[in-house]
Amino acid sequence: MPTSSKTRKRRGPRSPAAFQTGLRRIEVADAPVPSPKAGEVLVELTAIGICGSDLHYFRIGRIGSQVVTFPFILGHEPAGVVAGVGKGVQGFKEGQRVAIEPGIACGACPACREGRENLCYKIRFLGSPGFAGAFQRYLAMPAACVEHLPAGVDAALGSATEPLGVALHALKLVRLRAGERIGVIGGGPIGLSVAALARAQGAKVAVLSDPRALRRGIAKKLGAARTVEPAGFVETARKTTEGLGADVVFECSGSSEAYDQAVAACRRGGRIGVLGITEVDYLSLNPHDWRRGELEIVQCRRSNHTLPEVLAQLAQDDLGLHRAGFFSNTIGLGGIQEAFERLEDRASSEVKVIVDPRRV
Repeated sequence: MPTSSKTRKRRGPRSPAAFQTGLRRIEVADAPVPSPKAGEVLVELTAIGICGSDLHYFRIGRIGSQVVTFPFILGHEPAGVVAGVGKGVQGFKEGQRVAIEPGIACGACPACREGRENLCYKIRFLGSPGFAGAFQRYLAMPAACVEHLPAGVDAALGSATEPLGVALHALKLVRLRAGERIGVIGGGPIGLSVAALARAQGAKVAVLSDPRALRRGIAKKLGAARTVEPAGFVETARKTTEGLGADVVFECSGSSEAYDQAVAACRRGGRIGVLGITEVDYLSLNPHDWRRGELEIVQCRRSNHTLPEVLAQLAQDDLGLHRAGFFSNTIGLGGIQEAFERLEDRASSEVKVIVDPRRV
């Protein structure tokens, strides 16, 4: 991947990027600085969040049938500053702070025509097989995928619009209503985003489970009434809801055992939103409690048209994310290998690590 000075000169300007070069291995090398094409915005990235799905590719090189070919650039939670605009782009100029929608939909397939662009049959998604991701200094994206950051919304929050967008999409899919009591399995960035947004919409976070004490502590600061280790989730969900079970359970852990937990902790006629990505290809699920409870189980894939709404929310307040310790620290590109390893460690004190690619 590294190139000589003659090659760099011949190929045009280059800047650092973090390449996954094999399972559990990331290296920094030069990548071309893209020139924005017609309709595109060139962004100098200042904050990129490390996501759980990045960790799946890091560990096993795939998510289901989506298999990475090395070398590959991960990352799909970027925010930055406009560094250039392509022909025909209006409304953006150099120096403006922006957040980025990571999915580029075709706009013409049946899913797109239904307004479900997250299910696009031809979608190009940052940091997924076939489309390089955001762990690099410069990124060119269609102007339709770029939104201005409101005053007071910093770069870290701008990068967090992606996990918050996933959470918001899930709340819409399960039709969450104010006053409902929810349970959340998993206190990573997605589970914490669900808890924060649900509380902002008037729901009550009855219980959140996670094996890491630090994450349970953050959940308490975000308004969770009870936090427990995974083994205590079902019992606590029932105790805090007069024995009925939660109105809605959100599975955000990716644990294969969590499906049965979600069913057991949900009240009859309740709903389950599945956001966690499991690393196994097949799951078993107790069909009897599912059937007797007439439970609705909804799979939630990424987000759909949520970026403007999330930014409008963050313009009012940050949902308590900064105060609660949602953002752990900021690193340069050269620290990604170690950050991925730490995030896998259950003894780690980190939740959402931000990468600033201007720092190597």
